[in-house]
Amino acid sequence: MKSIALLLTTVFFVASSCNKDIASNIPDCIKKEIKSNRSKNDWIVGSVEEYLFQGKLVYAFNPDNKIIADGSSIIKDGACNTICSVGGFGGPNVDFCNGDRFNQTAILKRTIWEK
Repeated sequence: MKSIALLLTTVFFVASSCNKDIASNIPDCIKKEIKSNRSKNDWIVGSVEEYLFQGKLVYAFNPDNKIIADGSSIIKDGACNTICSVGGFGGPNVDFCNGDRFNQTAILKRTIWEK
């Protein structure tokens, strides 16, 4: 009986550590996109952050500054649809997303994942 309990405890900790670096309670498609790309050397995303923007939760896929210095952040909704791209090379006009300035109106809720 002790060995079964030890085995179940070990399996639980191994299974739960697989998602340790990805926050919980996020849409499945966001989690899937991170999981399927995070180990790829050519994935230029350095972090994924959750924001409240225009009354909805959205997810910013931010560039890894070690790979690309002036990259833009891809903003996706909870269904993984790309809403817009903000930041990067191009001046203040690249901050508009659905008619609003993203960096002035979006409220950062949490970091979902980072390298």
